[in-house]
Amino acid sequence: MLKKTKTSIKWRIMIIYLVIIFIAMAISGVFITQKLEAYQINSIKTNCTKTADIVMLSIPFEKYYSLSTDQETIQAIVGEWKTGADFEIYIVDINFKIIAADNTAVVGKSAIGTLDDSVVVKAFKGDTADSQQVLQNNIPVMNVAKPVEGADGNVIGAIYLRANLTSVYDTTAEAKVIFMQAMFIALCISIILSFFITNSITEPINDLTHKAERMASGDFTLEIDVKSDDEIGRLAEMFNTLRKELDNNINEITNEKSKLETILKYMADGLVAVDLTGEIVHINTAAQILLDISDEEKESIDFDGIMKRMGKKDIADGINATNSRDVISEIVSYHSRILSVRYARFMDDGDNDIGVIMLIQDITERQKLDNMQKDFVANVSHELRTPITTIKSYTETLLDGGVDDEETRKSFLTVIEEEAERMAHLVKDLLQLSRLDNNREKLKLHEVDMNVLLEKCVQKITLTAQAKNQTVICDIDESRALNVFVDRDRMQQVILNVLTNSIKYTHEGGIIKVGSDIEKNKVKISVSDNGIGINREELSRIFERFYRVDKARSRSMGGTGLGLSIAKNIVEAHNGTITADSVEGKGTTVTIMLPVAWCRGKKNIE
Repeated sequence: MLKKTKTSIKWRIMIIYLVIIFIAMAISGVFITQKLEAYQINSIKTNCTKTADIVMLSIPFEKYYSLSTDQETIQAIVGEWKTGADFEIYIVDINFKIIAADNTAVVGKSAIGTLDDSVVVKAFKGDTADSQQVLQNNIPVMNVAKPVEGADGNVIGAIYLRANLTSVYDTTAEAKVIFMQAMFIALCISIILSFFITNSITEPINDLTHKAERMASGDFTLEIDVKSDDEIGRLAEMFNTLRKELDNNINEITNEKSKLETILKYMADGLVAVDLTGEIVHINTAAQILLDISDEEKESIDFDGIMKRMGKKDIADGINATNSRDVISEIVSYHSRILSVRYARFMDDGDNDIGVIMLIQDITERQKLDNMQKDFVANVSHELRTPITTIKSYTETLLDGGVDDEETRKSFLTVIEEEAERMAHLVKDLLQLSRLDNNREKLKLHEVDMNVLLEKCVQKITLTAQAKNQTVICDIDESRALNVFVDRDRMQQVILNVLTNSIKYTHEGGIIKVGSDIEKNKVKISVSDNGIGINREELSRIFERFYRVDKARSRSMGGTGLGLSIAKNIVEAHNGTITADSVEGKGTTVTIMLPVAWCRGKKNIE
């Protein structure tokens, strides 16, 4: 036996039928009552306007320059209007004073607080105005005001009429009751009619169900006009198939959307999608960071705002620049960043333009690297050109006959040797930098007492300092060892380079101070001088290759501009840091920080 349904489709159809009738009648009732109410209110407003016109005709306003000049006459005319309790007339002058009224109790009072101020103000501006309000005694009223023009054509006051709307709302309430009664009667009749209508629909279904039950019990003698695979069963089956397919498609779309959102969110390049009106369709986190757009600004900024941030005049600079289907690229300088921006149109399925895609890439580091490479080549060329030119010119002189003079020959060969040595030194520094950059410089690490190493370095430069009458102070606490794991030769090269620079750029008679200490599990080495110093703009660049604060003086002293760059690479290879602090004209302090021996664990030899 088939399981009987708890709710018959007949009752469902009846309920739907009744609900539709109820909604239709309810909407009709609300519409009619609102229209009735609006009609009555509009009629009252029209009557007020006409009454105001008649009152204006009965009072010679065109003779007055001010309503206060003939207040008694105006009051006498207004007093003849017996409007009753549902209708009030007021004459208000331009100073908001009630000049006349059918209710003499308010004559001479201010209209402010007594009447609707907004309506009176609009009338003073030359417009006919109206409003509805509820008075303090809960009486709804209609207010109508018309401007009054005097002898000079200017507005000198207003006619203000107030009508009681209580009867309107009473009539509307009574109409609602009538509609409710009519709705109840209509629903009762609809119940009876819907019963017979639904029976005509459900009887064939019940007959089919009865035959299906008999077939389920094994009675196959009945001739069934409808196959078991009927429209209802097939419809349900197709609906379920459709639902399954749709569910699978939606899941696939959701997964793809989630993948795409994840890719856009975490991609390194910024992406901005804009429709043809300039509204932002999508902007990822990278684009917000590159363009300094906060989450609050993200909700309000448009393509025009983004273009202005990048130095464009307006939105046309971006969208109109991409009229073609080709990808357009440009380099934009934004704050301290250099951005590569590419514009491309994107289309819908019909190959119609629907917006613009902006792909923003931060190429600051790449541009800086390119510039550094260009500067490096230029500097190397410049450094080699001078000694090569000198060697060439001196060699040509010797070949042209200068070799016969012993004194000239020795002098020229000495210069050639010095220039060759200078080039060899430069090439040696370049090779060392290359090995450090490519991690091909093998460090022979040993446990070294930095105090001992500093004393040896100071001893090596003492004669050089004395030649300039300079004093080198070694402020070292010899009572304790400052052990670090370093390559002794490479670290000695660093310290000697720093000390040599201090001697070079300190005037005769200057003071150079070398110190060491332990600070936060690091050995701190400092070299201070009272030399020429370095200005703030150039201080951050002194560790760059070939960078010289005083280029002419550095070359005359034999420097290549690579010493501090090499020193920085060596210190960093030892997991340390090297920094400089300077005040122009007062001196410079270079600080080296290296991990102490017990922070490195086991000894690393070679």
